[in-house]
Amino acid sequence: MTQPDDIARIEDALQGSLGGQVRVSADPFSGIRVMAISVAFAGLTPRARRERIEAVLPDADIVRYDLLTPEEATFIELEDLNAAPAADQLPLWPEALANGRADAITVRFPSEDYGTLPSPVVSTFYSLRGGVGRSTALAHAARIIADQGLTVLCIDMDLEAPGLASLFDVEDSVTEGIGVVPLLAQAEMTGEIGALDEHVMRVTEEVGLFLLPAGCPGPEYARLLSHLDPTAWYGQDEVNPLRLLVEAVSELAERPDVVLIDSRTGISPLAAPLLFDVSDINVIAFYPHPQARTGTRALTRALLAASSRRSTQESQLTPEVRFVVSPVPATPEVRELYAERAQDWIREWLSVARNTSGGSAFGALEEIVQVVGYQESLAASDSVMRVQGADDFAVVADWITGLVEPRDALGEREEEKYAEPSKEQVLASLQFAGETAENQEWNELHDTFLSTSDVDRALDLDTVVVIGRKGTGKTAVFRKLAETPTAIVVTSPPGLDTHQSWTPDADVYELLEDELQSKGMEWRQVWPVLIGLAIHQNLPGAPQPTWAAAPIGHAAGGGEYLKTDLLNDVRALLSVSQAPLLIGEWLQDIDSSLTADHVLLFDALDTGFGNTERSRRRRNEGVAGLLTMVGSLGPQLSRLKFKVLLREDIWREVSVPNKSHLSARSARLSWSNKTDYLRIAIKQAWRSTAFKQLVTSRLNKPGFRLEDTPVEYWPEEFVRNAWVILASERVSGGRTAYTDNWVWSRLADANGDHAPRALAQMMTVAVSLERGFEAGNRYSRSIIRPRALVESLDEVSSSALDALQRDEFPELDPLLAQLRRIGSTPFPAEQLEDASPDLVRLARDVGLLEAVSGPRDKTERYRVPEVYRKALSMTRKGQL
Repeated sequence: MTQPDDIARIEDALQGSLGGQVRVSADPFSGIRVMAISVAFAGLTPRARRERIEAVLPDADIVRYDLLTPEEATFIELEDLNAAPAADQLPLWPEALANGRADAITVRFPSEDYGTLPSPVVSTFYSLRGGVGRSTALAHAARIIADQGLTVLCIDMDLEAPGLASLFDVEDSVTEGIGVVPLLAQAEMTGEIGALDEHVMRVTEEVGLFLLPAGCPGPEYARLLSHLDPTAWYGQDEVNPLRLLVEAVSELAERPDVVLIDSRTGISPLAAPLLFDVSDINVIAFYPHPQARTGTRALTRALLAASSRRSTQESQLTPEVRFVVSPVPATPEVRELYAERAQDWIREWLSVARNTSGGSAFGALEEIVQVVGYQESLAASDSVMRVQGADDFAVVADWITGLVEPRDALGEREEEKYAEPSKEQVLASLQFAGETAENQEWNELHDTFLSTSDVDRALDLDTVVVIGRKGTGKTAVFRKLAETPTAIVVTSPPGLDTHQSWTPDADVYELLEDELQSKGMEWRQVWPVLIGLAIHQNLPGAPQPTWAAAPIGHAAGGGEYLKTDLLNDVRALLSVSQAPLLIGEWLQDIDSSLTADHVLLFDALDTGFGNTERSRRRRNEGVAGLLTMVGSLGPQLSRLKFKVLLREDIWREVSVPNKSHLSARSARLSWSNKTDYLRIAIKQAWRSTAFKQLVTSRLNKPGFRLEDTPVEYWPEEFVRNAWVILASERVSGGRTAYTDNWVWSRLADANGDHAPRALAQMMTVAVSLERGFEAGNRYSRSIIRPRALVESLDEVSSSALDALQRDEFPELDPLLAQLRRIGSTPFPAEQLEDASPDLVRLARDVGLLEAVSGPRDKTERYRVPEVYRKALSMTRKGQL
């Protein structure tokens, strides 16, 4: 590449020799271009003029000359010439392929900035080589999109070998004089495009699927085609028939939402502007054979460097790029091998792409790559209209529809009777409970508490043990129970109003352990004492232990009952002979005195004992003793009901006699129902009056008013529709096209468990991001655009990992450090051979690691779920 100093030196040399005006510029490929206006050229032929330049610059690599006299220059608009697009910006093959050779390419995709585009969204289907199912993918995607209620126009731009009319079974309807070729030829001659309606044919009456054919092959078709020169369309002041054609699409009587273009294979002149200019999203089909690798790599890099027709001086937009790998062998093992090879190639091709912030422009490759296995029914069919079950192409359709601005976007309803709030009003009023249940105000917890079948079982007094991971709602259940007048809190998380001055903590448990050891007693024998003392703090009139030397449950100095008072009472009650038997009888006496059921609540047992190795051992022994006591004493009590809230890993670890009996009376908070999980977000958003008004105006039906029905009892259809209003329906371009699926999969741990807290945190962050996005680029498809959800995952992941590492399992630190060094997931299990087996087992138990099989030799691998992966800075296989 010629350097700026060289160009200045060359310009000075020519200026000194010729006078006049001289401009020298670097060619985007190699060498230089020279433009000169000088009287020295008067009377000289073009060849003589070039020789005059070459005499001054004998060693220069000049690839283009523009040499004029002043008189000749008067016929050229020099200002327009100066403003013409630089050669390296032309959407033609030489320029595009040259631009794609850069070491780093900054891209700005429509899906990143805007989420959707005004209709019609234009997509070109292209392949360097034939036989890879390009037209088949287009035709099936067109049918799927049309079946979704959108209007689709397919344009056959494979002018040398048209075939879409045959695929759609309308070939007999294509008559001479209609189609793309006659339209483009007319535009070249007249500078105007003809009306498209008479050239477009309806493929089927059932849905809005239309075709603009290439034309009717014949002598006249061939003559017109031979005169088309797409390269010349991008010259100075030239009419651009292709642009005119694309613009005319919007004037059709049946205005399409989507335009799908079938392009000629290879480096054909017309394919370049289709790919590098008019398309919003390019679908590249290829078969992962070594013959396709180099060419498709160059093509992909060129696409990354392209600017679509929607670009402006202020904003350069890059066409989206997606890949269809087809048709690979149908055998699952072989298909996986081809898919892995294709993803490895694509990862390398896209590695140069950077977003406007300097980061990688692509996430998971699985979201932009679809592998299509060989299907005899597809290969043998002459028409897509007679083939059913082409499910592989649903993803291709999702890529395209994800960019389409819906017709019923927010604020565009025709019915004037609905006085809907604006998006700005809704967005300003949304608030989600992203804090832990311990830190929420009670009125907030009350408004957001969601009752599901699992939650109802946890609240039931006959349920003894409530099990769940951190963040699944155990403490919310605890607080809900604790607000009832008949609740008696025995242990409680610090910071809550249920945590009294006497509530046991790590120091109390340590001293109690010393007391038990000195007396040769077990934890199962001290818990009844703590329960009796807690009852006396709630029910001062409860029966006193008859054997005690002095009344218990009172402060030594007559003031507030403290931990020291608690410990003194425990020692006093345990000091007598036969204390365990007497204490059990005392609780039965209290139980007999009660006229209503009272629930004994135990929470914070995971952290209440402390986080040291010794305290965790003490915790397991203490919890085992508690559950043992519940199992033996509980059946003897009729009014006192036990409710123990436990972290799942602790429940699994502790050894308890007749544990199966307790299991039968347990409830697990796992949030395994996706609709219930979405209800969490909907119920929290429902606190916004503006959101409530928007949703009810759109979803209320005669005989069913949402505002009169608790969110818990909404039918699934209404939950999903409210979610779409809140967070859109689809993630643009993603394999997990629906936003609810995306959230459901990203917030699951390796055991498939979901934490309500993670969803509330995601929505909190997403709302904050959306407010910033909306200030720059308005988005009318939903209250929160999918991009805000996607970008919120970083913060949610950090919070989830922090809770796992700091609050729950600090012993995982060495393993977490090792995962960061490994750097990608899934990974061979052998990479953890030097890790502690106990830590690996713990990681699997708590949902940090999942064992999966490798695609080739079925060797064991480990996968880190998305909710932790991002915080560990691990890339995902198939991710850049």
